[in-house]
Amino acid sequence: MFWGIMVFISFFSGLVSYRVVLKQLIRQQVTLRYRRTIFGFLWTLLNPLLNMAVIATVFSIVMKFPIQNYAIFLFSAVIPWTMFSNTISQCSMSLLANENLFKKIYLPKQLFMTSSALSVLIDSLLSTVCLFIIAYFFGAKLSPALFFLPVSFAILFFFSYGLGLIFSIVSVFLRDMQYLIGVLLQALYFMTPIIYPVDAVPEQYKWVFSWNPMYYFVDLFRDPIYNSQLPNTHSIQLCLIFAAVSFVLGLFVFKVNDKKIIFRL
Repeated sequence: MFWGIMVFISFFSGLVSYRVVLKQLIRQQVTLRYRRTIFGFLWTLLNPLLNMAVIATVFSIVMKFPIQNYAIFLFSAVIPWTMFSNTISQCSMSLLANENLFKKIYLPKQLFMTSSALSVLIDSLLSTVCLFIIAYFFGAKLSPALFFLPVSFAILFFFSYGLGLIFSIVSVFLRDMQYLIGVLLQALYFMTPIIYPVDAVPEQYKWVFSWNPMYYFVDLFRDPIYNSQLPNTHSIQLCLIFAAVSFVLGLFVFKVNDKKIIFRL
């Protein structure tokens, strides 16, 4: 217990001591990501919007799922998935992408994963607000349950951030991981009821979803946005457990390997 507290303090003291650098890294990632593009920051909105438009058109016409307001159904699941996948992808590459920087000067390495995760969170919050305004005109409802969404974002952030810390370390020691992550995320995407309702899955395969954390995280967003109701207690409890385990495990993996990273780059 004492060692765990010391890990927590050591990790966050580095972030606090270098908070100016952290702010600059976040600002850089948010503002420079779409530099020299025609639409600039609007791509934060256009990327998920165009993705939703293509999927909604194809699956509503070809698959013909019996779902009312399929675009809203899809939108409510694309939000958490996009935040999760972008956090994993960007955090996993943060150490490799910045190795030249912290080889020259000392910087706490957690700055890079943290700035990546927080910049994705900012992008997700801004794009969600903009997309919901559009979704409102397609039938999305305003309800008190929407006030739960900040909690949903917070829980998903710690879950994604913890996994991002783990994958960032693994990617340093196993360079093949940067290629495997894309494949793993694509497989998980189709194993999560994002583009289809779970009722469309044959009964004998539904047990697979009970082992998929993203199945429950989608509920944290889909219930307030699509069903206009609070997520069920079971999903909230499981997501809190997943987030806590992921975050603590991420801190542990990072602390154990922190001093070894420089020798593997």
